[in-house]
Amino acid sequence: MDVVTGGLQKCLGGPSGSSPITISDRAAEAIFARRHVEEGIRRDDITDGTGIRIGSNYFDLAMIMDYWSEKRLNHHTEATTMLYGARECARVALGEGLAPRYARHAAASQAMMAGVRAMGLTVFGDERHKMTNVTGILIPEGVDGEAVRRRMREDFEIEIGSAFGPLQGKIWRIGAMGYNAMKHKILITLGALESVLRAEGYACPPGAAVDAALAAWNKASIT
Repeated sequence: MDVVTGGLQKCLGGPSGSSPITISDRAAEAIFARRHVEEGIRRDDITDGTGIRIGSNYFDLAMIMDYWSEKRLNHHTEATTMLYGARECARVALGEGLAPRYARHAAASQAMMAGVRAMGLTVFGDERHKMTNVTGILIPEGVDGEAVRRRMREDFEIEIGSAFGPLQGKIWRIGAMGYNAMKHKILITLGALESVLRAEGYACPPGAAVDAALAAWNKASIT
């Protein structure tokens, strides 16, 4: 892979608005071929490329890479608190260990799916291609999806997502990532969802979701 990035606010649990990114030497060469330093900060020791000018100053990776390099090109004023936040996220993740962290997210996904299915709900999509940190759930026929989301917020202070585009109003999205990918948080969320669904007239076996989720988590040998 030549360029890899991610949302810092997701599984790393950091401040939104900044993203970790890594760029291969091949990608850097292609980017610098399009380098055109803006007139106000132009310097003799930085040579423009011969390629097409990068269209957005805000996403001009060539100038940003020179900003971060030993050239220290003055592209913008960095939000230093965001950088400290990103560093702390990395410190916490490495302190836990990447393998245990991945396993924790996988266990959370299995527990969430087990609990959802125990309530008679359907997990959306092909499980072979499912990401571990978000579970899509088909909204049952006759259930007001927005009413469920509202009651989850008002009664339990738990936010579950809706969807976008063609899936809007058809599925819920429940995220279990970073700090929220924990056994007790999965169980509390499922218990709350069961309570709300029953209040909205959807019949589901009392306690089945929490029992199934707990069994799935324990099977994954996560403590």
